[in-house]
Amino acid sequence: MAGNAERKVSVVIPTWRREDLLGHCLQSLGRQTVTDFETIVVRNGAGAETDCVALPPQPRIVRLPANRGFGAGVNAGIAQGRSPYVLVLNDDVELDRNWMERTVAFLDKRPEISYCCGKIYQTQGPLLDNAGDALSLGGSAWRLGFGRRDSGDFDLPRAVWAVSGTATLFRRNVFEQVGKFDEDFFAYLEDVDLSLRAARAGLRGYYLPEATCRHQGGATLGGPDSPAVIRLLTRNQLLLLVKHYPVRLLLRLAPRIVWAQILWAMLSVRKGRFTAYLAGLAGFLRLFPRAVRQRVTCSREEGQALLARLRCSEREIFADVFAPQRAKRDTFWRLYFGLFPLRRSTEAAEPRQVSGVRC
Repeated sequence: MAGNAERKVSVVIPTWRREDLLGHCLQSLGRQTVTDFETIVVRNGAGAETDCVALPPQPRIVRLPANRGFGAGVNAGIAQGRSPYVLVLNDDVELDRNWMERTVAFLDKRPEISYCCGKIYQTQGPLLDNAGDALSLGGSAWRLGFGRRDSGDFDLPRAVWAVSGTATLFRRNVFEQVGKFDEDFFAYLEDVDLSLRAARAGLRGYYLPEATCRHQGGATLGGPDSPAVIRLLTRNQLLLLVKHYPVRLLLRLAPRIVWAQILWAMLSVRKGRFTAYLAGLAGFLRLFPRAVRQRVTCSREEGQALLARLRCSEREIFADVFAPQRAKRDTFWRLYFGLFPLRRSTEAAEPRQVSGVRC
Protein backbone atom coordinates (compact mmCIF):
# COMPACT_ATOMS: atom_id res chain seq x y z
CA MET A 1 0.00 0.00 0.00
CA ALA A 2 2.99 2.31 0.29
CA GLY A 3 2.91 3.11 -3.41
CA ASN A 4 -0.74 4.11 -3.24
CA ALA A 5 0.02 6.89 -0.76
CA GLU A 6 2.24 8.57 -3.40
CA ARG A 7 -0.71 9.09 -5.74
CA LYS A 8 -2.62 12.33 -5.43
CA VAL A 9 -5.99 11.01 -6.59
CA SER A 10 -7.76 7.69 -6.18
CA VAL A 11 -10.24 7.24 -9.03
CA VAL A 12 -13.02 4.90 -7.86
CA ILE A 13 -15.24 3.32 -10.54
CA PRO A 14 -17.94 0.82 -9.54
CA THR A 15 -19.12 -1.32 -12.44
CA TRP A 16 -21.69 -4.01 -13.14
CA ARG A 17 -21.99 -5.96 -16.39
CA ARG A 18 -21.01 -3.10 -18.70
CA GLU A 19 -17.49 -3.81 -19.88
CA ASP A 20 -18.14 -1.74 -23.01
CA LEU A 21 -18.82 1.38 -20.96
CA LEU A 22 -15.95 0.70 -18.59
CA GLY A 23 -13.54 0.42 -21.49
CA HIS A 24 -14.42 3.90 -22.81
CA CYS A 25 -14.22 5.33 -19.29
CA LEU A 26 -10.73 3.90 -18.78
CA GLN A 27 -9.63 5.21 -22.16
CA SER A 28 -10.67 8.73 -21.12
CA LEU A 29 -8.58 8.36 -17.96
CA GLY A 30 -5.64 7.29 -20.09
CA ARG A 31 -5.91 10.58 -22.00
CA GLN A 32 -5.76 12.81 -18.90
CA THR A 33 -3.14 15.56 -18.90
CA VAL A 34 -2.03 14.50 -15.40
CA THR A 35 -0.84 11.06 -14.37
CA ASP A 36 -0.57 11.32 -10.59
CA PHE A 37 -3.58 9.10 -9.90
CA GLU A 38 -4.49 5.47 -9.34
CA THR A 39 -7.56 3.75 -10.75
CA ILE A 40 -9.62 1.39 -8.62
CA VAL A 41 -12.35 -0.55 -10.42
CA VAL A 42 -14.88 -2.21 -8.12
CA ARG A 43 -16.66 -5.12 -9.75
CA ASN A 44 -20.12 -5.47 -8.26
CA GLY A 45 -20.46 -9.16 -9.01
CA ALA A 46 -19.65 -8.27 -12.62
CA GLY A 47 -19.41 -10.88 -15.34
CA ALA A 48 -16.41 -12.01 -17.33
CA GLU A 49 -13.62 -9.47 -17.64
CA THR A 50 -12.51 -8.20 -21.03
CA ASP A 51 -9.38 -6.56 -22.37
CA CYS A 52 -10.49 -3.16 -21.05
CA VAL A 53 -8.78 -3.92 -17.73
CA ALA A 54 -5.46 -3.96 -19.59
CA LEU A 55 -5.92 -0.43 -20.88
CA PRO A 56 -3.68 2.29 -19.43
CA PRO A 57 -3.91 3.34 -16.69
CA GLN A 58 -4.16 -0.28 -15.58
CA PRO A 59 -6.64 -0.36 -12.70
CA ARG A 60 -6.56 -2.28 -9.48
CA ILE A 61 -9.58 -4.56 -9.33
CA VAL A 62 -11.73 -4.99 -6.23
CA ARG A 63 -14.20 -7.85 -6.56
CA LEU A 64 -17.44 -7.95 -4.59
CA PRO A 65 -19.21 -11.34 -4.60
CA ALA A 66 -22.58 -9.84 -5.57
CA ASN A 67 -24.02 -6.59 -6.87
CA ARG A 68 -24.23 -4.49 -3.69
CA GLY A 69 -25.02 -1.25 -5.51
CA PHE A 70 -23.28 1.98 -6.43
CA GLY A 71 -22.76 3.25 -2.88
CA ALA A 72 -21.27 -0.01 -1.60
CA GLY A 73 -19.02 -0.21 -4.64
CA VAL A 74 -17.68 3.31 -4.12
CA ASN A 75 -17.19 2.68 -0.40
CA ALA A 76 -15.17 -0.46 -1.12
CA GLY A 77 -12.98 1.48 -3.54
CA ILE A 78 -12.44 4.39 -1.14
CA ALA A 79 -11.23 1.93 1.50
CA GLN A 80 -8.54 0.65 -0.88
CA GLY A 81 -6.75 3.96 -1.34
CA ARG A 82 -5.02 6.61 0.75
CA SER A 83 -4.71 9.47 -1.72
CA PRO A 84 -5.74 12.91 -0.44
CA TYR A 85 -8.34 13.21 -3.23
CA VAL A 86 -11.01 10.73 -4.32
CA LEU A 87 -12.67 10.96 -7.74
CA VAL A 88 -16.02 9.16 -7.69
CA LEU A 89 -16.76 8.20 -11.28
CA ASN A 90 -19.53 6.30 -13.05
CA ASP A 91 -18.43 3.65 -15.54
CA ASP A 92 -20.54 5.31 -18.27
CA VAL A 93 -18.61 8.60 -18.13
CA GLU A 94 -15.90 9.85 -20.46
CA LEU A 95 -13.84 12.70 -19.02
CA ASP A 96 -12.42 15.57 -21.03
CA ARG A 97 -8.63 15.25 -21.07
CA ASN A 98 -8.21 18.27 -18.76
CA TRP A 99 -10.92 17.30 -16.24
CA MET A 100 -8.66 16.01 -13.48
CA GLU A 101 -6.00 18.66 -13.97
CA ARG A 102 -8.54 21.46 -13.60
CA THR A 103 -10.45 20.07 -10.61
CA VAL A 104 -7.34 19.08 -8.65
CA ALA A 105 -5.71 22.47 -9.30
CA PHE A 106 -8.86 24.20 -8.07
CA LEU A 107 -9.06 22.26 -4.81
CA ASP A 108 -5.31 22.75 -4.29
CA LYS A 109 -5.84 26.53 -4.46
CA ARG A 110 -9.06 26.59 -2.43
CA PRO A 111 -8.58 24.67 0.83
CA GLU A 112 -11.95 25.89 2.11
CA ILE A 113 -13.74 23.92 -0.63
CA SER A 114 -14.24 20.21 0.08
CA TYR A 115 -15.50 18.86 -3.26
CA CYS A 116 -16.16 20.00 -6.81
CA CYS A 117 -18.01 18.86 -9.90
CA GLY A 118 -18.02 20.01 -13.49
CA LYS A 119 -20.33 20.42 -16.47
CA ILE A 120 -21.72 17.08 -17.62
CA TYR A 121 -23.09 16.58 -21.12
CA GLN A 122 -25.28 13.79 -22.39
CA THR A 123 -23.45 11.30 -24.58
CA GLN A 124 -25.31 12.16 -27.76
CA GLY A 125 -25.67 15.74 -29.01
CA PRO A 126 -25.21 19.11 -27.31
CA LEU A 127 -27.64 18.62 -24.42
CA LEU A 128 -26.58 18.97 -20.80
CA ASP A 129 -26.96 16.19 -18.28
CA ASN A 130 -25.96 17.87 -15.01
CA ALA A 131 -24.57 21.15 -13.71
CA GLY A 132 -25.05 20.48 -10.01
CA ASP A 133 -27.89 18.88 -8.08
CA ALA A 134 -30.84 20.50 -6.33
CA LEU A 135 -33.54 19.37 -3.89
CA SER A 136 -37.01 20.87 -3.63
CA LEU A 137 -38.97 21.70 -0.52
CA GLY A 138 -41.16 18.72 -1.41
CA GLY A 139 -38.19 16.35 -1.26
CA SER A 140 -37.78 15.70 -5.00
CA ALA A 141 -34.33 16.04 -6.52
CA TRP A 142 -33.36 17.51 -9.90
CA ARG A 143 -30.23 17.60 -12.04
CA LEU A 144 -29.77 21.25 -12.92
CA GLY A 145 -29.44 21.80 -16.65
CA PHE A 146 -30.73 18.35 -17.57
CA GLY A 147 -32.06 18.23 -21.13
CA ARG A 148 -31.09 21.84 -21.98
CA ARG A 149 -28.82 23.04 -24.72
CA ASP A 150 -25.60 24.58 -23.46
CA SER A 151 -26.65 28.19 -24.05
CA GLY A 152 -24.27 29.77 -21.52
CA ASP A 153 -26.45 29.79 -18.41
CA PHE A 154 -24.10 27.35 -16.69
CA ASP A 155 -20.80 28.86 -17.85
CA LEU A 156 -19.93 30.62 -14.58
CA PRO A 157 -18.27 28.89 -11.62
CA ARG A 158 -20.47 28.89 -8.54
CA ALA A 159 -20.82 27.44 -5.09
CA VAL A 160 -23.08 24.38 -4.87
CA TRP A 161 -24.16 22.25 -1.95
CA ALA A 162 -25.33 19.12 -3.79
CA VAL A 163 -23.20 17.25 -6.32
CA SER A 164 -23.74 14.16 -8.42
CA GLY A 165 -21.90 10.89 -7.92
CA THR A 166 -21.51 10.78 -11.71
CA ALA A 167 -18.16 12.60 -11.61
CA THR A 168 -17.10 14.52 -8.51
CA LEU A 169 -13.71 15.10 -6.91
CA PHE A 170 -13.74 14.93 -3.10
CA ARG A 171 -11.13 15.53 -0.49
CA ARG A 172 -10.71 12.22 1.31
CA ASN A 173 -11.39 13.90 4.64
CA VAL A 174 -15.01 14.50 3.53
CA PHE A 175 -15.67 10.78 4.01
CA GLU A 176 -13.69 10.74 7.24
CA GLN A 177 -15.79 13.60 8.59
CA VAL A 178 -19.34 12.74 7.49
CA GLY A 179 -19.06 9.05 6.58
CA LYS A 180 -19.24 7.29 3.24
CA PHE A 181 -22.21 6.67 0.96
CA ASP A 182 -25.29 5.15 2.58
CA GLU A 183 -25.43 1.64 1.14
CA ASP A 184 -29.15 1.32 1.88
CA PHE A 185 -29.81 3.55 -1.14
CA PHE A 186 -28.14 0.97 -3.43
CA ALA A 187 -28.30 3.42 -6.37
CA TYR A 188 -29.78 6.88 -6.97
CA LEU A 189 -29.93 9.78 -4.50
CA GLU A 190 -27.12 8.43 -2.33
CA ASP A 191 -25.14 11.43 -3.59
CA VAL A 192 -27.86 13.85 -2.42
CA ASP A 193 -27.86 12.09 0.96
CA LEU A 194 -24.09 12.55 1.22
CA SER A 195 -24.40 16.19 0.11
CA LEU A 196 -26.97 16.88 2.83
CA ARG A 197 -24.68 15.40 5.47
CA ALA A 198 -21.73 17.39 4.15
CA ALA A 199 -23.70 20.65 4.11
CA ARG A 200 -24.87 20.06 7.68
CA ALA A 201 -21.22 19.64 8.68
CA GLY A 202 -20.37 22.99 7.09
CA LEU A 203 -18.47 21.54 4.11
CA ARG A 204 -18.60 23.47 0.87
CA GLY A 205 -18.84 22.37 -2.75
CA TYR A 206 -18.17 24.09 -6.06
CA TYR A 207 -19.10 23.81 -9.73
CA LEU A 208 -16.39 24.27 -12.38
CA PRO A 209 -17.88 24.63 -15.88
CA GLU A 210 -14.49 24.23 -17.56
CA ALA A 211 -14.26 20.64 -16.25
CA THR A 212 -16.42 18.81 -18.77
CA CYS A 213 -17.35 15.19 -19.40
CA ARG A 214 -20.01 13.09 -21.11
CA HIS A 215 -22.41 10.72 -19.38
CA GLN A 216 -24.56 8.04 -20.97
CA GLY A 217 -26.94 8.05 -18.00
CA GLY A 218 -29.03 5.14 -16.74
CA ALA A 219 -27.32 2.71 -19.09
CA THR A 220 -26.59 0.05 -16.48
CA LEU A 221 -30.17 -0.28 -15.22
CA GLY A 222 -31.90 0.09 -18.57
CA GLY A 223 -32.69 3.80 -18.81
CA PRO A 224 -34.52 6.40 -16.69
CA ASP A 225 -37.95 4.79 -17.08
CA SER A 226 -36.90 1.21 -16.33
CA PRO A 227 -38.65 -0.65 -13.49
CA ALA A 228 -35.42 -0.75 -11.46
CA VAL A 229 -34.94 3.03 -11.66
CA ILE A 230 -38.58 3.78 -10.79
CA ARG A 231 -38.42 1.37 -7.83
CA LEU A 232 -35.18 2.83 -6.47
CA LEU A 233 -36.22 6.46 -6.91
CA THR A 234 -39.57 5.81 -5.23
CA ARG A 235 -37.90 4.23 -2.22
CA ASN A 236 -34.95 6.61 -1.96
CA GLN A 237 -36.99 9.83 -2.16
CA LEU A 238 -38.82 8.71 0.96
CA LEU A 239 -35.60 7.65 2.69
CA LEU A 240 -34.20 11.15 2.15
CA LEU A 241 -37.26 12.71 3.80
CA VAL A 242 -37.10 10.42 6.81
CA LYS A 243 -33.36 10.82 7.31
CA HIS A 244 -32.98 14.56 6.83
CA TYR A 245 -36.23 16.48 7.34
CA PRO A 246 -36.93 17.32 11.01
CA VAL A 247 -40.45 16.50 12.22
CA ARG A 248 -41.27 20.21 12.45
CA LEU A 249 -40.22 20.66 8.83
CA LEU A 250 -42.11 17.56 7.67
CA LEU A 251 -45.29 18.98 9.17
CA ARG A 252 -44.70 22.42 7.72
CA LEU A 253 -43.96 21.10 4.24
CA ALA A 254 -46.48 18.25 4.30
CA PRO A 255 -48.69 19.69 1.49
CA ARG A 256 -45.72 19.99 -0.87
CA ILE A 257 -44.35 16.57 0.08
CA VAL A 258 -47.73 14.87 -0.40
CA TRP A 259 -48.26 16.63 -3.74
CA ALA A 260 -44.80 15.63 -4.95
CA GLN A 261 -45.46 12.00 -4.02
CA ILE A 262 -48.87 12.02 -5.72
CA LEU A 263 -47.28 13.38 -8.89
CA TRP A 264 -44.55 10.76 -8.80
CA ALA A 265 -47.12 7.98 -8.41
CA MET A 266 -49.18 9.37 -11.28
CA LEU A 267 -46.16 9.59 -13.56
CA SER A 268 -45.15 6.05 -12.64
CA VAL A 269 -48.60 4.83 -13.66
CA ARG A 270 -48.42 6.86 -16.87
CA LYS A 271 -45.13 5.15 -17.74
CA GLY A 272 -46.63 1.73 -17.05
CA ARG A 273 -44.49 1.25 -13.94
CA PHE A 274 -47.06 1.03 -11.17
CA THR A 275 -45.76 -2.38 -10.06
CA ALA A 276 -42.26 -0.93 -9.77
CA TYR A 277 -43.68 2.01 -7.82
CA LEU A 278 -45.37 -0.36 -5.34
CA ALA A 279 -42.13 -2.31 -5.02
CA GLY A 280 -40.39 0.94 -4.15
CA LEU A 281 -42.93 1.67 -1.42
CA ALA A 282 -42.44 -1.84 -0.02
CA GLY A 283 -38.69 -1.35 -0.04
CA PHE A 284 -39.07 1.92 1.85
CA LEU A 285 -41.22 0.27 4.52
CA ARG A 286 -38.57 -2.42 5.00
CA LEU A 287 -35.86 0.21 5.50
CA PHE A 288 -38.00 2.68 7.46
CA PRO A 289 -36.91 1.53 10.95
CA ARG A 290 -33.23 1.81 10.03
CA ALA A 291 -33.77 5.24 8.42
CA VAL A 292 -35.43 6.45 11.62
CA ARG A 293 -32.43 5.28 13.65
CA GLN A 294 -30.14 7.22 11.31
CA ARG A 295 -31.96 10.49 11.90
CA VAL A 296 -29.80 13.10 13.61
CA THR A 297 -31.22 15.34 16.28
CA CYS A 298 -31.70 18.71 14.67
CA SER A 299 -31.74 22.00 16.58
CA ARG A 300 -34.16 24.76 15.63
CA GLU A 301 -31.28 26.72 14.07
CA GLU A 302 -30.19 23.73 11.99
CA GLY A 303 -33.76 23.18 10.86
CA GLN A 304 -34.02 26.81 9.79
CA ALA A 305 -30.72 26.53 7.91
CA LEU A 306 -32.00 23.46 6.07
CA LEU A 307 -35.25 25.22 5.20
CA ALA A 308 -33.33 28.20 3.82
CA ARG A 309 -31.13 25.90 1.77
CA LEU A 310 -34.13 24.05 0.36
CA ARG A 311 -35.84 27.32 -0.56
CA CYS A 312 -32.72 28.42 -2.37
CA SER A 313 -32.49 25.04 -4.10
CA GLU A 314 -36.13 25.15 -5.18
CA ARG A 315 -35.55 28.57 -6.76
CA GLU A 316 -32.71 27.04 -8.75
CA ILE A 317 -35.00 24.26 -9.95
CA PHE A 318 -37.71 26.74 -10.96
CA ALA A 319 -35.24 28.93 -12.86
CA ASP A 320 -33.92 25.90 -14.70
CA VAL A 321 -37.11 24.05 -15.62
CA PHE A 322 -38.87 27.25 -16.77
CA ALA A 323 -35.86 28.78 -18.54
CA PRO A 324 -36.83 30.41 -21.88
CA GLN A 325 -34.16 28.32 -23.62
CA ARG A 326 -35.75 25.05 -22.53
CA ALA A 327 -37.77 23.69 -25.45
CA LYS A 328 -39.65 21.07 -23.44
CA ARG A 329 -41.18 21.53 -19.97
CA ASP A 330 -40.80 18.69 -17.51
CA THR A 331 -44.27 17.42 -16.64
CA PHE A 332 -43.50 16.71 -12.99
CA TRP A 333 -42.14 20.18 -12.26
CA ARG A 334 -44.79 21.94 -14.34
CA LEU A 335 -47.48 20.35 -12.15
CA TYR A 336 -45.50 20.75 -8.93
CA PHE A 337 -45.02 24.50 -9.42
CA GLY A 338 -48.55 24.77 -10.79
CA LEU A 339 -49.85 24.08 -7.28
CA PHE A 340 -46.96 25.69 -5.39
CA PRO A 341 -45.74 28.62 -7.49
CA LEU A 342 -42.96 30.89 -6.28
CA ARG A 343 -44.18 34.01 -4.54
CA ARG A 344 -42.99 36.26 -7.33
CA SER A 345 -41.48 35.57 -10.71
CA THR A 346 -38.24 37.42 -9.97
CA GLU A 347 -37.56 35.35 -6.88
CA ALA A 348 -36.15 32.49 -8.93
CA ALA A 349 -33.34 34.62 -10.30
CA GLU A 350 -32.34 36.41 -7.10
CA PRO A 351 -28.95 35.30 -5.76
CA ARG A 352 -28.93 34.74 -2.03
CA GLN A 353 -26.36 33.68 0.54
CA VAL A 354 -27.38 30.64 2.56
CA SER A 355 -24.82 29.16 4.96
CA GLY A 356 -21.97 30.38 2.79
CA VAL A 357 -23.48 29.11 -0.46
CA ARG A 358 -24.47 31.59 -3.14
CA CYS A 359 -27.67 30.53 -4.87
